[in-house]
Amino acid sequence: MYIWAIALLSLLAALSAYTLHVLPLPFIFAIAVGGLAEMAMTKFYLKHPLKVPYSGLITGLIIGSLAPVNSPLALILIACVIAILSKFLIQYKSTNIFNPAALGLIIALPIFGLGVEWWAASNYDVYGIAITLSPVLVMLAHEAKRLPAALSFALVSLILALAIGAKGNVSLSTAVVLLFGINYFFAFVMLVEPKTSPNNNYAQIAYGASIAVLYLAFEFLRVPEASLAVLLLGNALYLVYRMYGRR
Repeated sequence: MYIWAIALLSLLAALSAYTLHVLPLPFIFAIAVGGLAEMAMTKFYLKHPLKVPYSGLITGLIIGSLAPVNSPLALILIACVIAILSKFLIQYKSTNIFNPAALGLIIALPIFGLGVEWWAASNYDVYGIAITLSPVLVMLAHEAKRLPAALSFALVSLILALAIGAKGNVSLSTAVVLLFGINYFFAFVMLVEPKTSPNNNYAQIAYGASIAVLYLAFEFLRVPEASLAVLLLGNALYLVYRMYGRR
């Protein structure tokens, strides 16, 4: 899973950078900081031998993909350090509670007055329809064994968009446009982080559908950084389920 995640996230960012004609130095910096921070915590906090920091690299990749492409390096540094620290210090039964990248960004972004940009999930215009390549990340959800959660989020998001956004004007063209407008990067990468989401298929479906409903509600209420906020709320609800729901 780690190799797939690194390869696909890097590919998506490279294609988006080429399309946007930018050299995403903050993205590269985020990967370096994420990896080095995890190595430091492994060596000096856990007292374990050094190893390839796959998880830290992926956290850096995600933070670099979501933060504005020209973010201040200080923002990236703060977000990555908070994200990595949360993995080791905010835990329940030896696993992190909150999605590290989401937690790091939701704290760091307001300090600099910026918001998530999702620049690495750029759209490409094909016959007048904005198409994102993010659905290729379905492989990550599959490898993480969280595909039901991702698909239920996407399906409920589409149904809600058709019911509310299309205002009853359901046509094939409308459905196609709304289908490509779903935040697949969120669904196939953020939502399915294995340690902060359910592993039971039925629980995954409920989790993904609930996050989709909450996502729409947060957007309607104009909650700042709604995507990050709703994900962290979902992580907290899953923690409650882990603590009390199985009794």
